[in-house]
Amino acid sequence: MYPALLQLRSLTVGLITLLAALHAPAHAADKHPKAPPPPEPVRCIDLATDPHNGLFGAPGVKSVNSQIIAASGANVSYCQVNILYGENDNQNINIRVGLPLNSGDGGTGGVQGAWNGRTQGIGGGGCAGSLAVNAPVNAGYAGSGNDTGHAGGDCEPGVNLDGTYNLQFINDFIRNGMKKQVLFSKAVARTYYAQKPAYNYWNGCSTGGRQGYVLAQELPGELDGILANAPAIYWTRFQTAQMWGQIVMRDLLGAPISAAKLNQASASAVTACDANDGVTDGIIDDPRTCTFSAQANVCGTPTAPASNCLTLQEADAIDRIWDGPRNPRGSKVWFGLDRGTSLPALNGTSPFFLGVTQFHWDEHNRTFDWTTVSADEYAQVAQDGSRNIADVTDTFGDLDAFRHKGGKLLTFVGGNDQLIMPRGVINYYRGIASGFGHHDKPDFGQVQKFYRLFRAPGVGHCGGGNGPQPQNLFGALVNWVENGVAPQTILGQSGTRTRPLCPYPQTAIYKGTGSTDDAANFVCGGNLESAETVCADVLTKYKHEAKGHPDFSDTGVNRHVCRRGDDDRHHHDHDDD
Repeated sequence: MYPALLQLRSLTVGLITLLAALHAPAHAADKHPKAPPPPEPVRCIDLATDPHNGLFGAPGVKSVNSQIIAASGANVSYCQVNILYGENDNQNINIRVGLPLNSGDGGTGGVQGAWNGRTQGIGGGGCAGSLAVNAPVNAGYAGSGNDTGHAGGDCEPGVNLDGTYNLQFINDFIRNGMKKQVLFSKAVARTYYAQKPAYNYWNGCSTGGRQGYVLAQELPGELDGILANAPAIYWTRFQTAQMWGQIVMRDLLGAPISAAKLNQASASAVTACDANDGVTDGIIDDPRTCTFSAQANVCGTPTAPASNCLTLQEADAIDRIWDGPRNPRGSKVWFGLDRGTSLPALNGTSPFFLGVTQFHWDEHNRTFDWTTVSADEYAQVAQDGSRNIADVTDTFGDLDAFRHKGGKLLTFVGGNDQLIMPRGVINYYRGIASGFGHHDKPDFGQVQKFYRLFRAPGVGHCGGGNGPQPQNLFGALVNWVENGVAPQTILGQSGTRTRPLCPYPQTAIYKGTGSTDDAANFVCGGNLESAETVCADVLTKYKHEAKGHPDFSDTGVNRHVCRRGDDDRHHHDHDDD
């Protein structure tokens, strides 16, 4: 019987093992469940109504709506999302996200629906934001904009009537608006298309350029590429300087100089300095090399123009506008308007309105009268601005985190920008390069690995002027970010004239043969950072504008080099006498 019992037991164990094996797949499936299906794109109409989509009822979202905007003219149909954001009763930032239609809403031709897989934030101008998202949307981007927390371009509410600062207003304009814009645009795009954007960009000029620099400094990991042209960085300092010419003309003349005389002085400067770069083309390549004095246009002198000549006082005022504001010690407080630059924009019959507002911000007094300030007193107002509000408004931080995150920053500045003084942008670039150098000697090569600055000779604020206009800057940025091709030149073109724009501190050098209207006959080279140029641009120490001395830190030169240059120039001048 024993062998039979063993056989029966063996059959029983086998049956139990078989049953266990049959149940094993079910247990394995419990431990390793199948991945859920990928999320589906969300319909536009549902973005604002379903809390699961991250907008309706989200912290800080006061209201939200979404709708499909029909195609109109050259503008494609798209999904528009409007968000009113605020963390308190006094914060009300309007944010708009424009989304090329996804597949659920009928979009085709892109990565998902009509979308190209990228976002592009648009910047504002002056003291205003922008909600115009059509341009990026038409190009396939998820576009975004914001109104910086207020409607219109009036920045006077930055100071309350009782003389205190409205820091909610100021910070929403300076930083909060576009930071929330970028974060919301990325999140909404991810929900609508059910996939994360592959690349995220910023595109702005003037205030939009300043916004780009703030984003690089304060949201360094959120954007892959930033196009920040004619950036209004150093907001308090350069806007205060916008009033310098008005104050000088009032001091010396009692009234503004006529636009015709201002324009003639600029034209005379161009004629005198045009050939400094070896090419006569109606453009001063680097206005810092031009020492033309408006005294040459004084009526009765042999060099005076046939019309619109100047009085001695008018010539003195124009020379001081070109030189820029100085304190009573003679130290440079900020940069002037370069020779060849259009002067009437800031020095017309009425002062530029943002400059007047800035004086109110500097003194935190909305009734402060700029006409009570003399040229000798200007530096005190500048110092008040630096000490009172510039740490909030001015954009002068480093870019280390942005660089470490792999971001790319591209900037063009017009060589004859009539509003922001382009030397301020160059000054910032020099400071960043000094951080990579040794003994404060700027290393532009290291900076150019992630941040490139292109000067456009003869070009005005965000464009215009006599110089060849920059072409396809945003395309160059995208190529740099996505293909690793850093722009070696940017094409400048006006009509049939083309010219290469070069990464600072290089400039376009004529090869010596062929048409000077053909970019192919120029090469980028040289170094505009001569000691003479840099020494002339050393500023008074920040927050010590009223009585301070030049601050040589992060300039690449020291006081001994600059003093020696002054001595050499004085020696030669004496010899010439």
